[in-house]
Amino acid sequence: MYGRVLGSLAVAVAAVAVAWPAVAQVKCSDDLGPVDQEAVSRLSAPDFIRRVSAKEAAFARALANFGYTVEASIQTLQGDTVDGEYRHVATLRFDDSGPKREIAEGAVNTLTRIKFADRDLDTLRDAFVLTADRVSAGDIAYSGRQRIGEINASLFDVMPRSTTADIRGFEGRAWVRARNDAVMRLCGRSSSAPIAPMRYRVERQLVDDQYWFPISIRADEDARIGNETVHVRVTVTYSNYKAR
Repeated sequence: MYGRVLGSLAVAVAAVAVAWPAVAQVKCSDDLGPVDQEAVSRLSAPDFIRRVSAKEAAFARALANFGYTVEASIQTLQGDTVDGEYRHVATLRFDDSGPKREIAEGAVNTLTRIKFADRDLDTLRDAFVLTADRVSAGDIAYSGRQRIGEINASLFDVMPRSTTADIRGFEGRAWVRARNDAVMRLCGRSSSAPIAPMRYRVERQLVDDQYWFPISIRADEDARIGNETVHVRVTVTYSNYKAR
């Protein structure tokens, strides 16, 4: 029965992939090798919802006790010309009185065709934490294994139950280190993301030998903003993680 479900869902995976914008400049896995579709995984789709989402919630709680540096650039473009930009660099540190956010000089916000403010940075990051409520609204299929560096990650695709319905939660692909139920990479859309339901690629890195925290969030494609189509390029990077 499980094999038949995966077979039918594979068709839906292809349909969702085709539906993503053809002009997207951020690719999901062009830097990776082929997918081994015959490889088995100890994680099932129900395991993904239960165990991976629990680990995601734990990582999100742990992140609240880490300082880091975030560098963000959100641009709108007309052809190859940038006609608006949000640029922001900040460092989060802790002292005896609590967290302190230091914003570097040179911050700008000249965006006119889309809206993006400082508070949206945390919203964007948190939109790609795969809590149970963000994945349970879709169908989940195990799709094989693919290497990210030395790790043979398990692939799970989260797909909408209706391709005509508005996006709910997360839709896309997750690369999971099955040994510790940790998401290493994401590529897809989230209904919680600011700006528009664009396709984002989220890279994560192991921090303190136990937490997989984001190191980059990127998008680059034409997005539907109201009645207008706007080319939006998003680049957000995180570095210098340090425990409180």
